Amino acid sequence: MFYYPSPAVSNLEHILVDNFGAYASNFSSAITPCDNYVTEVGLPAINSRRTTSAQWLRVAFHDFATADVAAGTGGIDASIGFETARGENSGSAFNDSFTFWQPFVNEFVPMADLLAIGTVMSVHLCGGKYIPYSPGRIDATTADPKTGVPEPSTSLEETLAQFEQTGFNQSDAIALTACGHAIGSVHAGGFPEVVEQSAITPNNTNGAVNFDDTRAVFDQAVVHEYIDWTGQKGGALVTSYNETSRSDLRLYESDGNKTMLQLYESGDGFQDTCVGLLQRMINTVPSNVQLQPAITPALIKPINVTWDVTTEQQLVLSGKIRMLYSGEIPNNPVSVTFSNGYTESLVPEEGLGTSAFKLTDAQTNATMQYFPFSIPGSSLTGTTSFTVAAEGFEAQAFEIQDAAFIVPSLSSADVAKGTVSITLAARNDEPDFDPSQLSIEIATPVLQPLTLAPKIVRAAVEVAEVESPFQDIGYWSGSAAIEPPTGAVSVTLLSSGKVVDTLLLDAGIAGW
Repeated sequence: MFYYPSPAVSNLEHILVDNFGAYASNFSSAITPCDNYVTEVGLPAINSRRTTSAQWLRVAFHDFATADVAAGTGGIDASIGFETARGENSGSAFNDSFTFWQPFVNEFVPMADLLAIGTVMSVHLCGGKYIPYSPGRIDATTADPKTGVPEPSTSLEETLAQFEQTGFNQSDAIALTACGHAIGSVHAGGFPEVVEQSAITPNNTNGAVNFDDTRAVFDQAVVHEYIDWTGQKGGALVTSYNETSRSDLRLYESDGNKTMLQLYESGDGFQDTCVGLLQRMINTVPSNVQLQPAITPALIKPINVTWDVTTEQQLVLSGKIRMLYSGEIPNNPVSVTFSNGYTESLVPEEGLGTSAFKLTDAQTNATMQYFPFSIPGSSLTGTTSFTVAAEGFEAQAFEIQDAAFIVPSLSSADVAKGTVSITLAARNDEPDFDPSQLSIEIATPVLQPLTLAPKIVRAAVEVAEVESPFQDIGYWSGSAAIEPPTGAVSVTLLSSGKVVDTLLLDAGIAGW
């Protein structure tokens, strides 16, 4: 299967962009609407007063907060999954979030990247501006040995020292805290030293006290209510019955409220400040990690493009073209032209998707339309690429190859039996291609001790030549044992060590 521009970027762009409707990734369903609590359903979820979008922000901050930028350690690496027993990580947010994210993890989508996406989506979908998202994080394999996430009782001096260690000065620390507390609550159930138990009622089963009167809207209200001393007055970490637990108050007042007053007077600039600080936060990673360029929505995106063999033993190239429109969908044709000259006009499917993104200068969210195709291999002899063209779009070309590929219809993961079975096909009529140099590797996300973040277990699959229905294409098949997967199992076909094809098996809610 061909992923453009790469399996990692294609999968992560899918999570970011395909939010609602046809082929939605379902990632954003957890925070839609923004006061949703995905871990429970119905009245218990409503009465819990927990907010998944706020939880996602908290998880990312706690993962980041033990970073030591001078030493090049810590930051957004999902080590927080190993650290939930620490007192500084009290509450259900961590395991709630990791439980939801777990099925999305695979070889190309690490839990650490999902922590970052969680922050981006929580802000963007809940009233804030989009935070540019760069992929490439690497999951930690153990807990960060450093502790020190600021707690409600942590002194001002310790709090500022910890922020300084992460690369954030006093003003940064104050503003980042205000941004992080633009949504959400503090709960008596998790923080009895902050919120009195009398807050727990049948309609507020965890004793939530909101940071501001717009609990599920990422806005400036937390700043205004603090400065004006109205509404929630900045939340329980400002007004706690327990003076030692007023950590936000100590921080906000530490510069004489200078930073909070600047945020108060900044208007829409508050959102820009939050974008900058939260981007710095999610981009704080260990020094051995190199983040990739920020992902932008693909206006033209081929999806699930793959060679396969039909039940009639016919070789076909199939897939879909996703077109991203900024406004009303035009009734313009979309065509795909292959490098051998073959052209086909595509007919759209009925189902549409909707994105949280607004494209440049658009007033409405982007809409996705999908154009399927299935073309006999006999029409595509010698082709090495295809070009998608449509009125109003710059034509784009995408490379393909047919020397060797994983056969999707003959490859599967059998969870009950604990096996992966793979069939690959390779041409035997090309003098420059040697099928004997082909190899198969699989990567399976599986449970591991002490964290809900899966680990990736890699294995080689030994294959042997089997009967093929084609004269010019040979088949090789093999199988391997796997542990129960938590998400998609990736299969990689290599030729002399170079990747020539990739297939994600049983991608589930995280796949197309």
